[in-house]
Amino acid sequence: MIRVGILGCSDIARRKFIPALRNSRQARLVAVAGRQRERAAVLAADLSANAMTYEELVSTPAVDLLYISLPNHLHEEWSIRALEQGKHVICEKPLGLCLAAVMRMLEVADRHGRLLFENVMYLQHPQHMLVKDLLSSGRIGRTLSLRSEFAFPGPPPGDFRLDPAMGGGAYNDMNRYPLSAALYFLDGKEHRFCHGSEEIRDGLTISFQADSSTDSGESFSFMTAFGLPYRSFYTISGEVGEITVERAFTTPAEMENRIRVTAHGRDESFNAPASDHFLNTIEHVCGLIQCGEWRAEHLQARRLAALADLFHDNCMRRYE
Repeated sequence: MIRVGILGCSDIARRKFIPALRNSRQARLVAVAGRQRERAAVLAADLSANAMTYEELVSTPAVDLLYISLPNHLHEEWSIRALEQGKHVICEKPLGLCLAAVMRMLEVADRHGRLLFENVMYLQHPQHMLVKDLLSSGRIGRTLSLRSEFAFPGPPPGDFRLDPAMGGGAYNDMNRYPLSAALYFLDGKEHRFCHGSEEIRDGLTISFQADSSTDSGESFSFMTAFGLPYRSFYTISGEVGEITVERAFTTPAEMENRIRVTAHGRDESFNAPASDHFLNTIEHVCGLIQCGEWRAEHLQARRLAALADLFHDNCMRRYE
């Protein structure tokens, strides 16, 4: 069993990661660290785990794998500290706030022979492989475009996502979802920025939308936003049809999600089986650690960070 420590008593750690971890056949929770030791102690007692400080957790030999769920601006520092202590790391999105930060993190991971996994957990839900299989089979013809949106009413007051100094904002916090979908589904390897815009209030990015074209002739457009009704979908259009996955990025573990498919004018929609993508991610990471092969994961993290920088930097130039 791989011994897991949790760095940060976040909402997502308590609601999603810990319940999934308790169902894992390959990993078990042994320690929890929080900004306030008292809060970590309460959580750890409920889970029969040890309560530690951040420093104690990254240095203890009793942990093999750390799950880091801290405010965005702390991901780089604590991932590097854990990797330097010989820990494998699952880090919440975004791995770093820019490509240079991600490259520094991956250099440390590679130097110490450890896995650094960016928790783009939704891709471990089998519904997306079903979509990829449909594309590979030619069900909707050659892929022409991918459109994706991810928005929700907004974080509560005091949440770090509302603080630009902590790496908050709709783009930093949410871009990994649509951008990873583009890397996963589109054939093109290179993107050319076409257009983008963002709404900024008091230094915080409230919404961000942009589009690009790939070197395979596909178009990609996406939007992320705080303060809008919930939406979480992607639509892939082809020469003879279209595929849409609603609730694509936050599919509940018990939900049979609907994959809407039209091809040659016919409705070929179906339900994808329920699955817990957090549990699937934990098992996937354990498998990578056990086999000792994770070069593809590090390459994916680099590509994702580079794509995020492409959109961010080109949009920023529009306002200079």
